[in-house]
Amino acid sequence: MFYKKNGLYNPVSVGDYSINVAKFGKEDGRHTIVAMAGLGMGDCSVSMRQMTKHLEEDNIVVFVDRAGYGLSDDTNNEMTIEYIVEDYRKALKSAGINGPYILMPHSIGGVYATYWVSNYPKEIEAVVFIDGTQLSENAYVGEEDGYASTWADYMMASLMKLGFSRYVLRNNFYLYPDNYTQSDQYLGDALSIRTVSSFATLSECTNTPSNGQKAFDGIIANDVPKLYICASWGFETKDDFVDYLKWMNRQIEINKLGKAKNENPTDETVDELLEQCEELRNSILIPYINKMGNCRLICLGGDHMIYEQKPEECGIIIKEFIDGLVQ
Repeated sequence: MFYKKNGLYNPVSVGDYSINVAKFGKEDGRHTIVAMAGLGMGDCSVSMRQMTKHLEEDNIVVFVDRAGYGLSDDTNNEMTIEYIVEDYRKALKSAGINGPYILMPHSIGGVYATYWVSNYPKEIEAVVFIDGTQLSENAYVGEEDGYASTWADYMMASLMKLGFSRYVLRNNFYLYPDNYTQSDQYLGDALSIRTVSSFATLSECTNTPSNGQKAFDGIIANDVPKLYICASWGFETKDDFVDYLKWMNRQIEINKLGKAKNENPTDETVDELLEQCEELRNSILIPYINKMGNCRLICLGGDHMIYEQKPEECGIIIKEFIDGLVQ
């Protein structure tokens, strides 16, 4: 099988369906790192590996596809935060991968990691948030019901399961940056198609606000070492912003998305952006990470998928943090 040949396919049972657990790196590595995908990112076992190659030399890096993601089975079960985290725990145990774990969540994965480290701190050696969803007491005010999946969403998912996915692929998923191969793109597309057609992902979208609120309200501060890499709100200099614009313009060119962005912003525009980022960090992000306890903040301004824009820088930051952990 093509997936297995590339080390991506390793399904394990979590009860009435299977979860895929792909493992890379050094078998007897110093640490066990568990990557946790952002919302709908069923291709993270491909797209994150430009970054994790810096970690795989000395550690095991595990990609656990949530239900409905990548090569995991789909399910009609409701994707509450409790259910999702329990699936992660069951899958790792079923795969024979023992803790303690270093959780490495991206985006919405940070919500699940927040819940996990608060409720099961003895299982966690450390947490590295890669531009994790920023939680706050009022983050979901007015959005208690989240995104209500409609019959049309389920109809589309059903049609894509019947093979119509290829007709919507490029409208929903972009081509990778230049540092990815054609094989990477092929694999990423295949995993993304499977994810966008899943009912579990629709349930996860609907439950996102309530899951986020439960994660924030249930935070129990502890001494588990944590690192938060801030990208979306991490701009601190004009150079950060210009580098991001140049990278975005290349993505616009690759994906034929239309007009390029102005790579020479005025000082006024930059000052306004930097001020907004600082305000968001101070008012939302810092209170959130302080509430969790023992969390260090590093700003690496750029795209939300910072592991694609700056894989080497991101990987080195994580490696230095991990190497500094006391075993």
